[in-house]
Amino acid sequence: MPHLACATTRSSICSLPLEVLDDIAYHLALLEPVGPPRHLPPLLRTCKSLHTALCVTNNTHLYARIFRAKFDHRAAERRFCQEASYSSGLAYQLVAYCHALRNISRGDIDSPTTYNDYMRAFTMCMENDGRNAQQLEWAGLRDHVERFIFDRLWDERDRANGWPVEDITNSLALWLYWYSLTEGYLASKTPLECAMLMALVRPYAIYNFRYPPFLAPDNHIDLPLEGDPEIYREHSTLTPHGFYPTYRDPVLCKHSIMHYGRIITLAEPPIGLIAKLLYIAIQERVRPVEVNMPIPIDRAEADELGTPGPTQADYLEFAQTRAVVFNARGSWDWRAGLVDAVGALEDERAWRRDGASVSAAHENDWERWRGCYDPWSFSAPRGIKYTFGSLTGFWSGRSLDPDGNEYYHAASSKVFDEELENPTQPNVPEHHLTFKLREHHCISPATPLPHPSPSSDPLDEGIMNGYFPPSFPDWPSVTERGGRLFIHGRRDWVYETHFEGKPTSHDEETCEICRESRRVEDAERALDVQDDETDDAQAQMEEARRVVQEALGETMDVEDLISSVASDDDDTGSILSSASSTGETEIFRTCSGILDIIITGETLTRHALAWGDYRIYGRVRSWDGLVVLVRAPALESHLPPPDPDRRDTAIFRGYLVGGTNLVGAWRNVTDSVHTIPVEGPFVVSKTVETPLPSPQQPEVGAAVAHAQ
Repeated sequence: MPHLACATTRSSICSLPLEVLDDIAYHLALLEPVGPPRHLPPLLRTCKSLHTALCVTNNTHLYARIFRAKFDHRAAERRFCQEASYSSGLAYQLVAYCHALRNISRGDIDSPTTYNDYMRAFTMCMENDGRNAQQLEWAGLRDHVERFIFDRLWDERDRANGWPVEDITNSLALWLYWYSLTEGYLASKTPLECAMLMALVRPYAIYNFRYPPFLAPDNHIDLPLEGDPEIYREHSTLTPHGFYPTYRDPVLCKHSIMHYGRIITLAEPPIGLIAKLLYIAIQERVRPVEVNMPIPIDRAEADELGTPGPTQADYLEFAQTRAVVFNARGSWDWRAGLVDAVGALEDERAWRRDGASVSAAHENDWERWRGCYDPWSFSAPRGIKYTFGSLTGFWSGRSLDPDGNEYYHAASSKVFDEELENPTQPNVPEHHLTFKLREHHCISPATPLPHPSPSSDPLDEGIMNGYFPPSFPDWPSVTERGGRLFIHGRRDWVYETHFEGKPTSHDEETCEICRESRRVEDAERALDVQDDETDDAQAQMEEARRVVQEALGETMDVEDLISSVASDDDDTGSILSSASSTGETEIFRTCSGILDIIITGETLTRHALAWGDYRIYGRVRSWDGLVVLVRAPALESHLPPPDPDRRDTAIFRGYLVGGTNLVGAWRNVTDSVHTIPVEGPFVVSKTVETPLPSPQQPEVGAAVAHAQ
């Protein structure tokens, strides 16, 4: 076994075998599991021989081992496959994360490294399973970003006519604040601190025309977009804030970072999206629910008095409802606590719908930020932007209703004036939001209900009716029965209703996507075996695509079909890896056969009596997982409308953030996608249907405090 010689003496530590030195350095680095390995540098400075043997350049295996012991690594290995398990990549990440942690721990919010440090912290949050959260807590991330928000969030307003600036650092600050928040910490904030936070976040949360929460305008469902971007600008409405709808500049909203030794690109996570989540999270914990007095105690008294609308019991339920679910932190040794069977599945490095890791809940978010920065690009990474079955269940939360006069003043004002900075009514009225949803899948070889095609307006793809044809759902036969959704019109369409644990009809032998994949794989294998048959193999692939296109007809382009669903997962979570032309490793998950997702639902009867009777229908945009729900009055309902002024049809558009919170903006239907409507934030989360609480007093005051 080779030994290392020291210039001073053979009996020194330098004479130990390299394997022993590695173990010494490893355990020295872990004397303090949390924080950078501060005890290791003094060892490396002992002598030149030790430094040569143990420095990161010459011993990436050692630093990869330290990284795995200090930080979460499974999410990266799952998302990047082999590349994130290389010693060189792990060693690089250890150095990068430790630099960021040290910089953040210094507390300097004016540091020139703030953007890089926040970007590193953001990836740590996306990959957190328990260890990363503790490392960021050690560095004091929450205090750092909170001070940044209070002191710097509204910096440089002079370059934007007084409007708070939308840039990557401000966006990361709000996202990091959200990931570092806990319910207990938020409860400890004083009313003044909460009011200040809400005032700073408010413009980003309310004004969608300037701070869009979507990665691409919601008026499109078929992405990527075709043609020159100028075509869409020519049809847009010019406002003091730019063109509307807002198309984010791909050059400005994509950011590159070295991650595990490779350069990756991330979309700038919309500040308008996270601001909505933060604003409602704070408001629902510090502001009591307003009650319109006098009202009956419960539904029995309301029926006796013949009084429609919400009762005290309904308001009490609203007060106890938590729209926002905070992020799970995970635990340091979460993997050790799993039973063997579950642990073995986690070790497969494949994402699963029932994954036990905390980071699995952020899989859709990560893939969304990785691939959705350019709506004109056909080469974006194909990851899972939406996990099928996520919307099935009962949802509750709240929506905010901005003042129309203030909103229109802001939309028409080039300058963020005193009236906007200090509104006369800083508190935004809120409304109870609740519905039960079902998810329906069109599974190949079935044909999906076509999306509306743009006619004279390339910007209008049917958003005013949830991406459905104008006649939907008023056909005589749009029914749900026997575990299926039936749509009858010019022809018949059948969707399978999702039930957790129930197998679907997907069959690899009949699924056009699976058949196409096999044909392409066979052709690629032919290319590998015999290079001189390149033309024949290419012809096979073209023929395969032609056959699939003939089967699909005019309802969908075969390339769009492959792009939209090739990365969908199924319950097995198995993966196939192939090298792309860029040298990266793409991960394709087993085909589920899902071509389209339709959502239906309604308000429960007891909520309909209180807040209005509505039916819900919508779709999921495959490009980025945008959920679009239309909430329309149930005109055939026998229930009396409690508030006729709030029975208009509304559209709710948003993303599932962290797999738990559906966050976005709602608006009323208008005649044109060019009309700038009043929009308000909303957040709902999945909950369990429970009976109404019973008020203890015969009468409530002007407000109901939130239950702790």
